[in-house]
Parts: sequence; C-alpha cells; structure tokens
Amino acid sequence: MKNFRIIIVLLFAGQTALAQQIFSARDGHIQVWGKHMDTALVAESHELKMKLNYETAEVEFRVAMKTFTGNCDSFNALVSARPEMELVFQGKLDLPVVSTQDHPLQTFKIEGLLNLNGKERPVTLHATLRHLFAGTVACQLSANFSFLLSDFNPRLLQQGFDDRVQVKLNETLMKRANE
Repeated sequence: MKNFRIIIVLLFAGQTALAQQIFSARDGHIQVWGKHMDTALVAESHELKMKLNYETAEVEFRVAMKTFTGNCDSFNALVSARPEMELVFQGKLDLPVVSTQDHPLQTFKIEGLLNLNGKERPVTLHATLRHLFAGTVACQLSANFSFLLSDFNPRLLQQGFDDRVQVKLNETLMKRANE
C-alpha cells in the first residue's frame, strides 16, 4: 500500500512538472497583408493564441478568422461568412530548448504545418526571440512567413484576391515558474 501511494505521488508530480513546461498565451498579435483588386489589404487580430513547450521547443499558433479586422470589405465579409474558420500553425523552433534566461537576440526558423480551410501545407516561419526580462515577461517572439492562397482556397483568386499572403506575428513569452 505504501508503494502504491509513492507511485501515485510520483505520477502527479510528473504531471505537474510537465504542465510547467508548456506556456499558453491568448493575447498575441497577428497581421496579414495581401492585395484585393490591386488594393493593399491589411488585416489584424489581437487574439492570437499560442502554446509553447519550453523543453521541446514545439509550438502551436491558433487564431479564429472572425477575430480579424481589415481594411477590405470583401475580406471582412469572407471571415464573417465562415466564423468557424481558424488559421492554425503547428511546428518546432530550430532551437533545442526555449531559454527565458538572459540571452542575445536569437534568429531561427520554425518549420511546421499551416492549416486553413481544412487543408494543410508545410511552411517555414522566420523568427526572432528578443530577451526582455521585465517582471514576469521574459522574451518577445516575432515571426513572419508567407503562403499561397491558392494552396488553401483557389476560388478566392477568382474573387480578386492576390495569391501571395504575408503574415507577421508577435507573442510575449513569460518567465518559467522556477525563474
């Protein structure tokens, strides 16, 4: 019976340690640039959600398309018509671990899969990690990438949207619990 209690305690301790490795954030910023009928299209959301495992450097970014506001009525109508649609990226930072200790500016890639409109394509994010360390804030993660709209919804090209879409995102990383 005593061994059973020890095993249970170790299991719960292991789950607690694992939970502390994963950071979640819900207030990131994402901007999207493109063109619609030869007019610049700019849309943004302040509801980018991120999960980051500090130990494995695996990351997930997720944003509901309905949270974007843009300068293009056609884009706004498109995201309003599909409120369930999400842009989801899952990948791995080209770092062995994510350090929230003092470090110089780090530049790296994040390889992964972008999922939009039920379709998935590989993309590479070009990222930087800037150390801040102010209170509970440790770093600022910035990344950018581009993709082809035709890979996810070719019909949008017929509606006047340009094929190339540029994306930039920013997220604040918090210090680890033990720092």
